[in-house]
Amino acid sequence: MTALSPTDEQRAILEARGRIVKINARAGTGKTTTLRMLAEKHGPRRILYLVFNRRARESAREAFPPNTAAYTLHALAYRGEGHQWPVTNSFGPVDLLPAFRHDRQTMASLTFEFLTFFLNSAHLRLEDATNGFAALLAGERLEIYQDRRDAIVAASRELAGAWYHRKRDVPHDFYLKMFHKSGGFERALNRYDTVLVDEGQDLSPIMLDALARCRSRIVVVGDTHQQIYGFRHAVNAMERLEADQTLDLSLSFRFGQPIADLATALIREAKGEKGFSIRGNPGQRSTVGFFDHLGRVPRDAALLSRTNLALFGNAIQLRDKGAAFQFERDLQPTLFRVLDVFWLQSERRDAVRDPFIASFVDYEKLKRYADKMEDYPLIGMCQIVEKHGDQFPAVIFEMAERCRRPGIDDNGGAGAVVTLSTVHSAKGQEYRQVYVHADIADSLERAWSGEGSPEDINVAYVAVTRPTEKVHLFRGFKKMLTPAWQRLMEKLDGSATVAHRNRPRPDLKASAGDIRRHPQRGNRPAAQPAQPTMTRKKPARHPVTVGTRVNTPLGPGQVVEIRGHECLVALDSGRARVWRPIHSLA
Repeated sequence: MTALSPTDEQRAILEARGRIVKINARAGTGKTTTLRMLAEKHGPRRILYLVFNRRARESAREAFPPNTAAYTLHALAYRGEGHQWPVTNSFGPVDLLPAFRHDRQTMASLTFEFLTFFLNSAHLRLEDATNGFAALLAGERLEIYQDRRDAIVAASRELAGAWYHRKRDVPHDFYLKMFHKSGGFERALNRYDTVLVDEGQDLSPIMLDALARCRSRIVVVGDTHQQIYGFRHAVNAMERLEADQTLDLSLSFRFGQPIADLATALIREAKGEKGFSIRGNPGQRSTVGFFDHLGRVPRDAALLSRTNLALFGNAIQLRDKGAAFQFERDLQPTLFRVLDVFWLQSERRDAVRDPFIASFVDYEKLKRYADKMEDYPLIGMCQIVEKHGDQFPAVIFEMAERCRRPGIDDNGGAGAVVTLSTVHSAKGQEYRQVYVHADIADSLERAWSGEGSPEDINVAYVAVTRPTEKVHLFRGFKKMLTPAWQRLMEKLDGSATVAHRNRPRPDLKASAGDIRRHPQRGNRPAAQPAQPTMTRKKPARHPVTVGTRVNTPLGPGQVVEIRGHECLVALDSGRARVWRPIHSLA
């Protein structure tokens, strides 16, 4: 038995007798520890612990007792059936380009999305998935799909047939599908006395279907407000799965009351859930602060952003300051795709290595495709190139080297360094201090006003609940949501000096044009109740306007767009468009 003494909430979970139990676990409330206590209490029973990723699986195998087997969903499927197939990690739209002769990239992309949706769904036939997939689309993408649906299904069937007959290497989702179709998941779950399911708010539809058929005892733990993977077709079992008992974990061991108050207010005011609450650890001292620009960032802090564009901008700023930093995950594949976009923009198609990017005749066609198909990763790559391309390709190779040598400072020594991450990559992690980027504030405001995805509220919630000691909010958080939220922000910022309050708005601010609708495409947010009018800052006056002739370090050009304190300049050479601070232009 673990030496830890359970709280009242944990004791209620340990004593629960329902066959299906759901645990609403707030951020940092010790869900893994609680499940470990549960596994230790039922030592004679065979227990299966399903986790979200490989990192959690490795941690569970070290911490849980011998009666518990820990697997990810794909690892369980691979053990049962996936080992029979040759597997690839690089399945993408490029694999479907040969199936089409006209508008190839658009058709290949739609077919890839449809096939991915089908492989993760509980449907057994391709045709059964067509209507469900259509419900995720909107606008021009929906029109194209409806017009060419038969061709899309036929191309999907041809590729799936090649996988089945082992003529092509299969993606991981294929053997997942085959394991589900054969009844393998149901049989695997029923071999255990108890099935523990982590991250219940982000389950695969296949997993939800298997749980509905499972005869074993099931304990699902999750947090509805941490659902941020809807774009991967994840479903929320915390809402969809019927349970005999529903219990709560509301005491966070991670942070103290000020951060708990912040997280509570965020869900209450942004989602209107007035009954939501999270309690802080009385033994943990935590604070909330605000920032206008990145000054000296503590070496053990994390900078969290919504988009890769903001992530890259943070990396550039820290690099220019000579600060030591690392990335939360390996960004090399993304970095080299960004480089390929840069080569295409620079009319160096011979240097492009990514076959899908190389399939475009020029950069403008790639941009039109990205906008039409709402390909947000590719849109972000274009934005990075246009904003920071004047430092390419050297900066890409430098960032890739940092990925290859994580935890190494600029002097080559090991030690604490600043961590850069998107919120999606930081989920499940904790840091001593966290800086929450401006683009998270932007997406939160848009989601609350009904213009963006409701999941962006969850992104903000995940971000502010990562630190143990201090969360630094971008100052834009203070002037949004409801009056109750704004009053809390003023209270939390009560110790700020007048000079600190009057600092200029930072260059790292991501504009509305940088933050697009969440890639859970076609899903419109539910109608929002009438909200109090938000306080908005008056736009600053700029010394230049669209059409102004300016000089840049890369040569003369014309201003074609203005965002905040920066403008986009089309160079006369035609070689590129670059983002430059307005104050730096002549």
